[in-house]
Amino acid sequence: MINLFKMDFHRFIKNKVMYALLLIYSAFQIFGVFMMSVYEEPMAESGVQTSQMNASEFIQSVLSQTPSWMLLYIMVFTVYFYMSELNAGFYKNYITMKHARINSVLSKIIIQAFFILLMLLTLIISDLIGRSIFFGNNAIGDFGFFLKLISSQFMLQWAFSVLILCVAIITKKLLGSLIIGLAVALNLFGMILSSLETVLFDKTYVSDYLLVNTIMRIKDFHELNEWITVLSIALVFLVIFIGIAARYRWREDLR
Repeated sequence: MINLFKMDFHRFIKNKVMYALLLIYSAFQIFGVFMMSVYEEPMAESGVQTSQMNASEFIQSVLSQTPSWMLLYIMVFTVYFYMSELNAGFYKNYITMKHARINSVLSKIIIQAFFILLMLLTLIISDLIGRSIFFGNNAIGDFGFFLKLISSQFMLQWAFSVLILCVAIITKKLLGSLIIGLAVALNLFGMILSSLETVLFDKTYVSDYLLVNTIMRIKDFHELNEWITVLSIALVFLVIFIGIAARYRWREDLR
């Protein structure tokens, strides 16, 4: 496990695509803040002007937009990182050892956690820079609320990345993984289910607890129950997808 993680971590820190994704994401975030300053509108849920939002409100506003660019970047990195090893043929060195297969999956899940931390850090710094320059506002707001937001988003985005890893492991195809990952990141299933529930029952039930819907929903973390609910959803999906990925890799056909 340790040796596999060391190799994956070495590939991670030497991965030029990863740095390119972070740089591009940062640039577009700052540019997005600039565009918001030009075409400023109040937040639909609260009526607060964009320029008056604190960091928590602004980040929630950004993450609730469709498409979710953060999910798209996480999807691209997850697929690329897994497929680069698969295409290089390195996995053949340990594929005959079942425990090594599972350890390889766990190693990549940990690497994805590092990438998501970097993405969230990039989001926070880029939005802080953009809001300071274009809005003259660098307020964070309630620090406890901010910590709950970031911690819950980390867990949710991590669960999403493991879902995409499952897709890559099962399909073993770059294009197929990207197409399915794009559909998941765009929340096509969640939107369809939400629409069906609204038409049939006049309100949503199951769709409120779907992973991507939860990621994109505006949350009130002043209520402790909200934070616990969100973390519970993230943990449930995380455990399910880790189990699927590990089990599939364990039973994988060697041909």
